[in-house]
Amino acid sequence: MRAIERQWANAVLSGFLVGELRSEHGAAPPLDDVDYSSGIASLIEHGNPIASAGVRLALATIVTAPLWHWGQRRTMVDMSPEERCAILAELVDHPLFAVRELAILMKIQAAMALFKSPAMRAWSGYGREVNRRHLGVLRAVPGGV
Repeated sequence: MRAIERQWANAVLSGFLVGELRSEHGAAPPLDDVDYSSGIASLIEHGNPIASAGVRLALATIVTAPLWHWGQRRTMVDMSPEERCAILAELVDHPLFAVRELAILMKIQAAMALFKSPAMRAWSGYGREVNRRHLGVLRAVPGGV
């Protein structure tokens, strides 16, 4: 993954989370340890050539959204976190299906990056055993399908 693509990934993916998160566990931990670009880098480096090109195209399309969506001569790298959040919210609800899907792909990558952070997983309660339902053992039906 190129350095400029890492910069784009950090700008785009960090735009999905702006402001303070609160839950029954209190305020969210600092997100300094979140590595937004590693998930996209993994997709680009380990995916097949078509998938890699698609992820690069999605990232380039979303990072240049201020130009083609708002008509402003800048990219998301040059925007404030609040502006990035606003444009991403519009892209997720965009009238064109392809744009919505690309924005949702980036949103999924942002969520995966957040949950790679041990502090975020601990704060959110993700993976806790308390009140967690477990699937029972499935039994094969004799003469089944």
